[in-house]
Amino acid sequence: MPRWSSLAVAAALALAVGPATAFAQTGGASAPEGGPPVPTRFTVSPRTIRPGQDPVQFTYRIDGRPRRHVRVRIDLVAGGARRPAARLELGEQPTGRTLLYAWTPTAGALAEGRYAVRLHAVDNAGRPLRRTARASGRSSVRVEVPPPPAASGPGVFPVAGAWSLGGPEARFGAARAGHVHQGQDVLAAEGTPVASPQAGSITWSSYQAGGAGYYLVVRAATGRDLVFMHLREGSLLVAPGSPVAAGQAIAQVGQTGDADGPHLHFEIWPAGWKFGRPIDPLPDLLAWAG
Repeated sequence: MPRWSSLAVAAALALAVGPATAFAQTGGASAPEGGPPVPTRFTVSPRTIRPGQDPVQFTYRIDGRPRRHVRVRIDLVAGGARRPAARLELGEQPTGRTLLYAWTPTAGALAEGRYAVRLHAVDNAGRPLRRTARASGRSSVRVEVPPPPAASGPGVFPVAGAWSLGGPEARFGAARAGHVHQGQDVLAAEGTPVASPQAGSITWSSYQAGGAGYYLVVRAATGRDLVFMHLREGSLLVAPGSPVAAGQAIAQVGQTGDADGPHLHFEIWPAGWKFGRPIDPLPDLLAWAG
């Protein structure tokens, strides 16, 4: 399985949004002609971040020698830390324009607390930002981590055998190449029975070579969809339309598709599979484990 990275960038864009304006947050200032780059505008919105939910917008303007570009990044540093908890590389950007960068931190990417936010830039002569009291290129935000959702009702743990939950890379919201982990991995030996946690019916059965491998979707009586991925080839015991009881065996743990070792990848979709967003299934799994 791909390893955890300290940074997950869900969306980013740079676009002109109008002329520079002085903001109390950094106090707009003009850069001397031909001097080092100066951060004449830098704002962050919202000032409270909830990872995995709404995007954060960074509005900035860097002035310097005309018709120049600078290499830009934004660091988020937790209080008392020296190294950034998140580093956003924005690449080469033009000076003299007000630009917008949007980023959606994944769930679990940032711990709760206050963070210093710092705009960095280096011009093509190797000169960093010249910070002043009125144009510091600095701000701050607070990260709030919402409590995990409560378990949705009684059920049976989906792996009927010895299992473990793995490390941080197995968790919901962990970073992946180009996306985030949308479920919880349950590590178990290949061939371990997989059971439906709740009564319902099979709505989907298919195979995805580059991702889920053999997988099943159960529409539970609660209205939620339960998704089971990387199932062992030839082990599926049910087909679309089949009713299932809580605790009924439906397949076996495997490592088909994009999987590094045998495990069950388990997802919960409250509004139906591929509708809305999945939720962290860990509270349910822990409740079902007893």
